[in-house]
Parts: sequence; C-alpha cells; structure tokens
Amino acid sequence: MGEQSNLSIGHSPGNEPGKTKTVNAESSNAWYVNMNNGNVNTNNKTNAGRVRPVSATDKPIYDIPLSSIVHAFDVCCKNKRNTDDCIEFSFEYDTDLVAVWDAIRYGRYEPDYSKCFIRKKPVLREIFASAYVDRVIQHWADLRLDPILEERFQAQGNVSKNCRIGEGALSAVTYLNGMIMEVSENYTKDAYIFKGDFKSFFMSMSKSLLWEMIDLFIRDNYKGDDIECLLYILRTVIFHQPQHKCYRKSPLHLWDELPHDKSLFHADPDHGFAPGSLHAQKFANFIGSCFDYYVSEILGIKYYVRFVDDFAFVMRNKEDILNTVPLLDSYLKEQLLLKLHPKKIYIQHHSKGVLFVGAFILPGRIYISNRVVGNLYDVISKYNKIAEEGFAEAHADKFVATLNSYYGLMRHFNTYNLRRKVAKRINPAWWEYFYVQGHWEVFVLKNEYNFKKQLKKQIRKGNAKKYLTPEIG
Repeated sequence: MGEQSNLSIGHSPGNEPGKTKTVNAESSNAWYVNMNNGNVNTNNKTNAGRVRPVSATDKPIYDIPLSSIVHAFDVCCKNKRNTDDCIEFSFEYDTDLVAVWDAIRYGRYEPDYSKCFIRKKPVLREIFASAYVDRVIQHWADLRLDPILEERFQAQGNVSKNCRIGEGALSAVTYLNGMIMEVSENYTKDAYIFKGDFKSFFMSMSKSLLWEMIDLFIRDNYKGDDIECLLYILRTVIFHQPQHKCYRKSPLHLWDELPHDKSLFHADPDHGFAPGSLHAQKFANFIGSCFDYYVSEILGIKYYVRFVDDFAFVMRNKEDILNTVPLLDSYLKEQLLLKLHPKKIYIQHHSKGVLFVGAFILPGRIYISNRVVGNLYDVISKYNKIAEEGFAEAHADKFVATLNSYYGLMRHFNTYNLRRKVAKRINPAWWEYFYVQGHWEVFVLKNEYNFKKQLKKQIRKGNAKKYLTPEIG
C-alpha cells in the first residue's frame, strides 16, 4: 500500500507525498486547543506526546474486525448502488476490502489516487474525488466521529447547518428568516443583518492545527476501543496531499483560469482541503464550530447561524455590528489561522433583504436567488440537447433527480409561477419519460423507464436475469 508515515504531534508533512519531515517536537511547541471556547495557543505542556508514533511492523498494530469495514462499505453504497464507481468497485469488493483492512491493521494504509476536476458552476472550483476504497474508509471513520460531532453541534444550539442529518441550505435560510422576524418583532422594529464568510476557507485550513484539535477532541469525547485506529486513519487523511496523487479529468486550461488560492496545486503542504471528500466537509464544520462558540458564547450574539463558510447574525443596532466585526476578524486570524473575507461583508437593514445560501430573504417572503435559477436553466439546456440527440431514455432518471433537487428547494419559497415558467423550457420529448406531480412540485419517472421498479418486478417473477445479463449479438 505504500510507506507508512511516522507522524505524531510536532510533525508536519514534507513536500514528497507519503513522506514526512520531523520538526521540533518539544512539548512547549505543541498546540493547545480549548474545545470549550475555541482558543488555541502553543504554550501548553500537558498534551505533548498524546499520540504515539506508528510504524509498519510484522504484527498487527490495530485490532479492528473486518466486519466493521464491510459495514462501512454497505453504508458507503447506500443510495449509490447504480453509480459507475460503486458498480466497478463491487466486482472485486471482497478482495479490495480485505486488502485495505490488512493495510490499516499493519499501519500501511495510504489513500489511493483521486480524480481531480474543475466544476464550473456556480463558480470555478477544484474538486478531488477520492477513490472508492478510500470513501469506504472515510465512512468507517465517520461512523465513529459523527456521533460526537453531533453532540457538539447540538450543545452549541444547532447554529451549524451544513453536512448534518436533517440540516441543509433550506434549514439555514429558514433559521435566518426566523431570527430576523424575532429581532425585528415581526418587522415592526429596527433590525440589522450582518453576513460574512471565511476567505478561501478550504484552502486556508491548517492541517497541523486541525490535527491537534481533532486529536484532543476525540480523546476527550470518543469512548470506543478502536480510538487509536480512528486517530491513525484521521491523521493519514488530514496530512494526505491528493494533489500529488491524482488524475486530472478536466482540460488543463481550466486551471489557468482558477485563482491560485483556490487550488491545492499552489498550496503549501500544511494547508488546504479540496471540496469533494466526505471528511473535507466534516473538518470544515468542526473548525467552524470553534468560531460558532466564540460568536455565540464569548461575544454573546444570540441570533447567529452558519452554513459552511457563510455566516450571519442579526442585531438591533448597526453600531453593535460595526464594533463586532474587528473582533471576528481578530479571532479568525489569531486562533483559527483564517481570515474574514474583506469583500464579502454585508450590513443592511432587514427591510432591504439579504441573500443567503441561494435564497433572498425579504420581510414576509423568500425568493430563490437568480444564480440558482440561472443554473437550473443551464441544466435544462444541457438535457434538452441530450433529448435532441436521441439519448433521452438513457438519461431520464438523472434528469428527474436533478430537477427534483432544484424543485425540492424552490417549492419551499414563493416560486409557484417560477416553477411553471421553468418547466415550459423542458423539451417536449422529455414528457414521454416523466410527469409532474402536485402543483409543479415533484417530477416522477414513469414506471416503464424506472430500472429499479422493473428489476423488483422481474425478481418477483423470477426473471431478473433478463435485466442483469447483457445480451450479446
């Protein structure tokens, strides 16, 4: 699987992928993270050496059952059985799972090659898609990390709305709308909204700082017998540099258009997590939770919400917001090694409305943002071309899923007329394969084109081989 990194507190990754370089590991240089208030400093001596170095040996280091890896595989495949990656991995999944389980037990686990590509919408963004076997391991770690993270988010008042079950963009928008109504006493009093975000959040996160925080947090909160294995996997994932072990799937000229501070290929070894992996979102939410605590508990701002790197709060007086902004910027720089984006600071009276996480909130009503509508129009144009080329049936299920993802958000806002207007842009050829249910709320794939329903039907009849075995000739 590759050479094991001898990485412990006081170590940072070197320039060569899969290798590390040793730096001063004295206890006086260890990060200290107060997980109650998010403060970070380097003058604590009590946490030195809390993680022992790991090296490859001829005997298993971590005693974890193979069944736990198989369970993580089942969780990883949930709702993804029909994806190309899942189908391809499933051909030899038993051999691959045993191999990665063996590599972990002996301290030889090293992430495989990632697929790197540029996503154009809503803005140019670099994405690293982990190999499927690595996604399985990420789910293994997530099954253990997620419960204690959720306890933390719950204890902080559920102000974090991303990458959590039951939360999302809609939850963030409705939460902010509720805060505006409460502070303004149903729009009868003055209330001012502040909106900001962290500059180049994913690319600016410090791996060394994150590791120290994660290590302390898990040791203080996780009670499982496999804690050392969990820390080993997270340490490996955190310090992995996928930019040195990937396949680029997009045209190279797109990277020329991407700002350097948005790409891992221009980041130093200790900074940066590209969106795309499960843990990148988890790590971002974990670091953000320290900021949440500072805002809510230390500064005492009651009406506050965050979605990834976008956050907002509401106050009665504009002057109070102006006095708070320097404190936020100082905390981010000094404690989390991040920055408040200077060009994305928004302070406005509630009557003027606010654009937040894809929605525009005005007194008494919420609209979908123009950017989201524009993206939906682009999606429809793309699939209309597919229909014109005669490949509608092969893409009908994906088109339905995409439309429902947009309409699922839109139907919660004042968008009935917009939903009707958008649907009129769909090429008439598509209506052979699906229909609309309700008041322009849900698109439904017709049964004769629903592979899953047909397969279940044939299984009940004992004729599933027809759908599972390709015809030759």
